[in-house]
Amino acid sequence: MYHTFIRSILLCIATLSVPFAMAEGTVARALFASEVLDREPIDELGDVIKVEYGEIQRVYFFTDLRDMEGGQVTHVWKLDGVIEAEIPFDIGGDRWRVWSSKRLMPGFDGKWSVDIVKDGEVLESRSFDYVDEW
Repeated sequence: MYHTFIRSILLCIATLSVPFAMAEGTVARALFASEVLDREPIDELGDVIKVEYGEIQRVYFFTDLRDMEGGQVTHVWKLDGVIEAEIPFDIGGDRWRVWSSKRLMPGFDGKWSVDIVKDGEVLESRSFDYVDEW
């Protein structure tokens, strides 16, 4: 009886600790910005970005990663669900900030999204609408 009780407790502890052991790092921040300076975004763009005629707009996707040293993440940029670019990053420290960007022109309007992918799994996803009001 005593051994069965001990085994049950050990099994419960092992079962509860598995999800924590499998979790490898977190995405502390993920946002769209108009520029990144000194490894920090200078602003945060909203959910809607308007087309500026005669201009090429650059939108940055910034991520602050924690506890993923030695791994790799990929920014997967999509327009209306179709992959437009995949940018991989090697993670060199416990806190690692990375960003990628996309040049947006008139005619690129639609729903843009970026997935943060690690080991084939989407960790986070963010999106914005690129709107042409003409």
